[in-house]
Amino acid sequence: MSRLALYLLGPPRVELDGEPIHIGRRKALALLAYLSGTPDSHRRDSLATLLWPDYDQSSARAHLRRALVSLTNRLGSQWFVADRETMGIYPDSGIWLDVAQFRQKLAECETHGHAAHAACPACLATLTEATELYRDDFLAGFSLPDSLPFDEWQRNQTESLRGDLGSVLGRLSASHAAQGEYNQAFAAAQRWLELDPLYEAAQRHIMVLYSSNGQQTAALRQYELCERTLAEELGVPPSAETTSL
Repeated sequence: MSRLALYLLGPPRVELDGEPIHIGRRKALALLAYLSGTPDSHRRDSLATLLWPDYDQSSARAHLRRALVSLTNRLGSQWFVADRETMGIYPDSGIWLDVAQFRQKLAECETHGHAAHAACPACLATLTEATELYRDDFLAGFSLPDSLPFDEWQRNQTESLRGDLGSVLGRLSASHAAQGEYNQAFAAAQRWLELDPLYEAAQRHIMVLYSSNGQQTAALRQYELCERTLAEELGVPPSAETTSL
C-alpha cells in the first residue's frame, strides 16, 4: 500500500512512498493542504470560493476540477473522495500529516492526570517529539496573494499552532528545570521566546531560570532586554508583574 506524507509545518513538502513529489499548481497544493487539515468533506462551491474568490462560480468550479485532476495525476485517486457536489480526503486513506501528529502528541499528554500546563516525566519524550515535528510555521513561505479567504485560514492555523508550540516549550522548559536540567530548560525557553520576543511570560520564565541557576546578573540583563524590546517595538514599559519579578 502506498504511503502519502504531507509536511505542512514549514515550507510545504509532499512525499509518496518516501519520494518527494512536486505539485506544480499552487492552488492544487493549497487544496491538498486544506483538505488534509480539515478532514470532513466540503462542498465544491465552498472550496471554489475559498481558492478562487474573484471568479464567478462556474469558472471557479472548473478551476477546482482541474486542481483535483492535477492532484490525482501526481498522487493517485485513492486518497480523495469526490462527487458532483462535495470533495474531501478519503476517511481511511492513511495519509501521514505532521500537523495531525503534532496535535496527537499534545493530546497524549492530556491523559496523564496532571494540569494541562504541567509536564510530568512521561510527557518529556512525547512533547520533545512534538517540537521536533514543528520545523517552522504552518506553510511557511507559501501564500495565495489572490485568495484572501485561504490566506485568512492559513493565518488562523499558523497562530493556533504557534500558540500550541509556545505552550509545549514552556511546559518542557519548566519540567527540565524541575529536574535540574538547565541546558535543556534554557534551550526550550529560548525557542519559546523566539516565537514572540514581546511575550512577557516567556521573558519572565527565562529570568526565573537564570535566578534559579544562581545567575542573578543574567536575570537582570534579561529584564533589561525585555524592557528595551518593549520600548522599541511597542513604546511601553514591562508589566508590573515583570518589573516586580
